[in-house]
Amino acid sequence: MKQTLNCIMLIDDDHPTNVYHRIVLEEGGFAGHVITYQSAEAALEYLKGTYNEEHPRPSLIFLDINMPRVNGWEFLEQYEKLLPEQRAGNVVVMLSTSANPNDLKRAAENPFVMEYHDKPLNEEFLSEIISKYWESEE
Repeated sequence: MKQTLNCIMLIDDDHPTNVYHRIVLEEGGFAGHVITYQSAEAALEYLKGTYNEEHPRPSLIFLDINMPRVNGWEFLEQYEKLLPEQRAGNVVVMLSTSANPNDLKRAAENPFVMEYHDKPLNEEFLSEIISKYWESEE
């Protein structure tokens, strides 16, 4: 039986990409809630907030690298400064079109980045991620 996460967060400055990824997540039944942000700053503010039914804690965060103002790497620098309870339980996946070897290396060296994947999201990859990080909890 496929596990559904309570909340998945998408952070990408490209609105059509967020819309497409939201559709894949919702139609595939991967999350009860899908939160999208086009800026890393707004996503960080959400993570700093109080979690409740209307403001659920994301279990999984898909993070773009190349964004204006605050890019994915800068997001991770600020994410590291969050209180442990604000980032507890988050699995961060870098989701990018970058084939830059430096990005791959940097992601592999970052303790908060669990995976690095090319855009776009697809059901096969989502199933792999959920199986890898959550199905052992059943």
